[in-house]
Amino acid sequence: MNNSNTKPVLKERLMSLDALRGLDMFFLVGLAGIFRALPELSDNSVFTWLSDQCQHPEWQGFTAYDIIFPMFIFIVGAAMPFSFAKRLSKEGGKKELYKHIFIRAVVLFILGVILWQKPGGAHPYYGYYSVLYRIGFSYLFAGIIMMNFNIRQQAYWAFGILAGYWLVHRFIPVPGFGPGDFSQEGNLNTYLANQVANYICPDLRHVLSLSLLPSVSNALFGVLAGHWLKNAGKSQKKALWLGMAGAVLIVAGLLVHLDFPINKKLGTSSFTLLTSGISAMLLAFFYWIIDIKGYKKWAFFFVVVGLNSITIYVANSLFNFRSVTNVFVGGFDFGNAQALIFALVAASIKWLFLYYLYRQKVFLKI
Repeated sequence: MNNSNTKPVLKERLMSLDALRGLDMFFLVGLAGIFRALPELSDNSVFTWLSDQCQHPEWQGFTAYDIIFPMFIFIVGAAMPFSFAKRLSKEGGKKELYKHIFIRAVVLFILGVILWQKPGGAHPYYGYYSVLYRIGFSYLFAGIIMMNFNIRQQAYWAFGILAGYWLVHRFIPVPGFGPGDFSQEGNLNTYLANQVANYICPDLRHVLSLSLLPSVSNALFGVLAGHWLKNAGKSQKKALWLGMAGAVLIVAGLLVHLDFPINKKLGTSSFTLLTSGISAMLLAFFYWIIDIKGYKKWAFFFVVVGLNSITIYVANSLFNFRSVTNVFVGGFDFGNAQALIFALVAASIKWLFLYYLYRQKVFLKI
């Protein structure tokens, strides 16, 4: 935990990054619950659509809920050129930065294991894997690539990983299914995961998953965006070009989708391109409106969440906020609005918890 003056934290960071990170995380811990409760208030088509956007597809397809952690990883990457430059300027240079990268990755992995631990062993389906492990994995390898290759080569790595991921799924045959099978049972990733479960350890089937690799590209696309934003000076052209780059990635993702379908669970190349493109366009908009135009007051709500995003993710997993919500509204009957009121109050409690940390100048830095 870091007790430091609040103002320097905001000045040293790109506010648009913190705000976008906050929006992303608040969607997970607050907005999704609110949208899911809307159909109980009214079963109109708009409320149903909003609720459906807060569920992952069973297999192939895409909803707004799918963007949450790819965008978070993208933002992690976008922050790296800023944080790495700061650390390299200190005593110890590269050696200390490598140490920081490895320690941060290990801490994220361990924290993920703690969150998914159940009495008597690992999670029955995910084993020792967690989203935090994916974040740590992508940060580790994107950091190593960033430290050893120039910006153009980092772009080659980002696209090269996705090309390689498509090639192995397209051309390596799976026993009983053949090559290029993207079904839930017949894809290469599922086959390899089953081999890990059968011959190494069932609890490691997701830890050693091939689908972790595209997340490194997510982070690297963020790194490239961070390099672009870190260039001296602020201008509308910088935001425009970042937005255009995002649009190109979205189009590329839709084209790749024609052969390698958009699929979150597989982390397909089309999915990674699409989510990176959406992330880049949203970052461009936030950068333009907050850091260039100077409209910052509206973003404060999300900045509070963004500065402690890992904190609320961990707290949301460890603590039962519904029990706290019951203390305030559990004794009331709101009719069809019951679920919505509970979701609104729960989201408010979570934000107020983060606001308290913000006022106390306490930020969880991993």
